[in-house]
Amino acid sequence: MRVVSRLVSTPARRETAGAVAVHLAVSVIGFTVLLLINRHLGHDVEWLLYRWDSGNYLRVAERGYPSFIPYRPDGTPDYTRLAFFPLVPALIRGVHLLTGLSFAHAGVLISWCAAAVAAAGVYRLVRSAGGGSGAGYACVALWSCSPYAFALWVPYSEAVFSALLVWTLVALVAGRWVTAGVLCLLAGAVRPTAVVLIATLLLTAGWAAVRGRDGWRPWLALVLAPLGLLGGWLYLGSRVGRWDGWFEAERAWGQSFDFGSGTVRYIGELLTYRDAPAAEDIRHAAVLAVVLLTAVAVLALALDRDVPRVLVVLVAGAWVLMMGTPSSHYSKPRFILPFLPVLLLLVARPLARAPLGVRICLYGGGAVVSGWYAAGLLVLFDGSP
Repeated sequence: MRVVSRLVSTPARRETAGAVAVHLAVSVIGFTVLLLINRHLGHDVEWLLYRWDSGNYLRVAERGYPSFIPYRPDGTPDYTRLAFFPLVPALIRGVHLLTGLSFAHAGVLISWCAAAVAAAGVYRLVRSAGGGSGAGYACVALWSCSPYAFALWVPYSEAVFSALLVWTLVALVAGRWVTAGVLCLLAGAVRPTAVVLIATLLLTAGWAAVRGRDGWRPWLALVLAPLGLLGGWLYLGSRVGRWDGWFEAERAWGQSFDFGSGTVRYIGELLTYRDAPAAEDIRHAAVLAVVLLTAVAVLALALDRDVPRVLVVLVAGAWVLMMGTPSSHYSKPRFILPFLPVLLLLVARPLARAPLGVRICLYGGGAVVSGWYAAGLLVLFDGSP
């Protein structure tokens, strides 16, 4: 991407390439473990790649969006692919037509390429936030072997969204307003959770515009940032002939913002064992850890004066949105995945000082565990991860 290349100076490109190599090495280990376990359990690769959200994106790429919203007997909307934003299916279809790859393999190719671009952005973001090269490599490796990193390997939207989000942050920290606006526009066409990134850019660029910094550029960023999200909403609505079509379709997932009451109730049931089967599920422990540790990490980042304020605003907004949407508790750790590199700043800097052998064992072991856990999430467990 030409926009991305302008954000990376020539001397830093070798280091950035090293960070991408670290990401690919860790990801190959994790993905290999996932494929081996999937095969051991009697499933082929095609079946795995169509699991859960992957199947929805791939079928939109193959068949397009439906022209109606299905309803249940009680009058509430039933699940429909209108809830999935259009840029990733469009990319999958484009790669399929250009290369002749199957839709599933085209989706994998897009995810791996986008995740590599995201890894390069993570490294540059850590450097711009005051971390050294060691911290940059550590942050990339930890992100790549995190428990929900499987979403970077299969045709989910997280890899593309992560790439756009991270490079938008790099541009914002560097004061490249127009670049940030363009990348934020594209992010809005990938996932509706881009609302957090858009709000962060609007606050940052708006403050710069009010203070008269950088002339017209912050103003243009303010105009560009929300266009992708608005366009995605209107496009999906046009498929069913109503401007609020996406919002109506999204009701099936129960994702209306409730200011955290549903999530607090869910956490209370887990902590007091009122829902014993749920409390025994390893995924609920992961959700509980993500909700609580993210809150602690946001506070710690806010107290760290070396961290750019724009990053604190972003992760604080991500936590608020995660807390405020009560449904799909299993998906909360995956929701945090694109924002995770910012949170990992807290551990990447001290980890970078550990002996090389310790770091290699940690990353390699983490990759194996990530692939093993991915097999549970994608193959064994009930409910979309």
